Amino acid sequence: MDTFAQVIEGWHDFYMMIGAAASTLVGLLFVSLSLNVKVITHKANADLRMLAAQTFVSFICLIMFAVLFLIPDQGPLGLGLPMLGIDLTVLCATAQQFWKARRKQSRFWRRGHLALRFAIPAICFVTVLIVAVTVLLGRTGGLYWFVPVTMLLIWDASLNAWDLLLRLYEPQEG
Repeated sequence: MDTFAQVIEGWHDFYMMIGAAASTLVGLLFVSLSLNVKVITHKANADLRMLAAQTFVSFICLIMFAVLFLIPDQGPLGLGLPMLGIDLTVLCATAQQFWKARRKQSRFWRRGHLALRFAIPAICFVTVLIVAVTVLLGRTGGLYWFVPVTMLLIWDASLNAWDLLLRLYEPQEG
């Protein structure tokens, strides 16, 4: 029977791909934002900054998970505890951002769109929470849930980045 570390090693190429894709996309996000620093820092564009932050967090989270899976000879505690810590931090930050965005009227986010914008990452992070607990128990079967989680996070963050790019070039108020 495979040891825990051998099972994790089997995911090496998948996480190399996820880490490389997320790193590339977060780099492009930085370039896009740095080329539009006046627009993104304009007082009226707090919603754009929130969208950029949510996008950044999703990409960075994917990079951090990829790095954890690429550490050689991982054990359940070495993988599960950092996963749990990263996930709880990001889940709390996502909830805070959602409530902050919900309180403010946004020119871009209708209520249903806002809920969807935060629901996808929240569902992903709740799934990661469950997987982290199973990893801490020494089980690896739940790792397959990372496939839809990573795909959804990359898809969602990429859509956010696209929306952000389009909105950076809309006429500004005031």
